[in-house]
Amino acid sequence: MTTSPGPCTNFAVTADEVRTAFGLTGVVHYPRYNAPHIRLDARTAHLLSTVGLPDTEWFMAKASLRADDHVDIPRWYRTRGAVPRECRDWLVLGMLADTTLGLDPNSGTVHALGDSLTRMTYTPLHRDVESLLYTLTRFQTLRQALEAGTSDTEEQLDALRARITAFDPLPFADEESQWHLIFEEVNDGIW
Repeated sequence: MTTSPGPCTNFAVTADEVRTAFGLTGVVHYPRYNAPHIRLDARTAHLLSTVGLPDTEWFMAKASLRADDHVDIPRWYRTRGAVPRECRDWLVLGMLADTTLGLDPNSGTVHALGDSLTRMTYTPLHRDVESLLYTLTRFQTLRQALEAGTSDTEEQLDALRARITAFDPLPFADEESQWHLIFEEVNDGIW
């Protein structure tokens, strides 16, 4: 009798693809937190602990094991103003360029966090952590191709944007999103 893999094993990006793109030392695996206030669904927790997230100069994973280094949004933002009520159970995933990414464990949505004069702001950036990882990995693969000089930048960016949007429309849904800015900077030769 053959058993099919469970929902926790079929990800759009494999651990091997992530390691190939970012190297053995460029991937961070998140611990499986069992604290009652940290409620990740099984699929997200499995993805973070087995496939991981990259840790590079442009995406810094937040997976510290230090007791004084918090992953919850209220303590992460405690010196920057008020945290909206709906964000109080969220977790910090990492930093994309200069933007903090937070995970809503109830919906699974990854948000770009920002600051206003009085409180934290947030904008949906990925439907889930799998989409974030998919986009990060595909973007890193493109960066490597561009560094090798094997492709036309604008054409490759357009192709990758279409591929990412087909997988998850959120990264490019907002014209002000971090991904729009990053792609513009790559096209302008800043990256």
